Amino acid sequence: MMYKTLLSILLASFFTFSAQAQQYHHADQSLPCLDKEFTIVVHIMRDSLGITAHDSTSIRQAIQNLNPLFEPICASFTVCEIVFHDNFQYANLLGASDAKWVEMQEKYHKDNRINMYFVTSLGGSEAGFATFGGITNMTDGGIVISELGAIPHEMGHFFGLLHTFTGSGAELVDGSNCSTSGDKICDTPADPYVAGEKLSDYIKDCVFISPKTDANGDFYVPDVGNIMSYYTDCTCGFTYDQYNAMAIKYLNSSPKMW
Repeated sequence: MMYKTLLSILLASFFTFSAQAQQYHHADQSLPCLDKEFTIVVHIMRDSLGITAHDSTSIRQAIQNLNPLFEPICASFTVCEIVFHDNFQYANLLGASDAKWVEMQEKYHKDNRINMYFVTSLGGSEAGFATFGGITNMTDGGIVISELGAIPHEMGHFFGLLHTFTGSGAELVDGSNCSTSGDKICDTPADPYVAGEKLSDYIKDCVFISPKTDANGDFYVPDVGNIMSYYTDCTCGFTYDQYNAMAIKYLNSSPKMW
């Protein structure tokens, strides 16, 4: 029994180290420097009683918390305007497919800036959603947030990052098809999570526990600390290739955000 317990601890430590090693193995390489402070227009939706889900001070702080995460590509974010909206029907959305989201953009979008909308609730268990690659879109799109902790994840989508567990085709653990499958980011290990399944079947105390294997029979060892994963209680950063992809997405855009 003691041997099995010790083996489990060693394996857990190895898997955790492996994920971290894959995340930081490009640390000695340089990244593009955007040298850019992005301006954000904050739209806060009031409900029928005039109540908001988050106050402006908490929102400012949550946006400020983005800056250390994006420092590796010399990007930062600042709030340039806060607007309160009394159209209470927009305080609760059903998600990105909700027709009210289109209406909100038509009514409130401020061009050439990042528009971030704070609502009371979203459909299902969503904490936020974002226009994919919206950093290149000057005239519509944006980020919708119901829980402040979702801001870094949704900003990743806004800069063109996919979830670590989604994309075209199943990514293999050995990384041999990483450039064409999954999130197409080669330093984010293959992640077998399926949206809607119980996270407790995949992780425990931020250690990956799922026995799932890929098409080659290899066990998955995803990076549970990646911001673009769904292991939300464990997330802490982006990888080198994710930073590089976000920087290139912005640098290739024309015109560019203010």
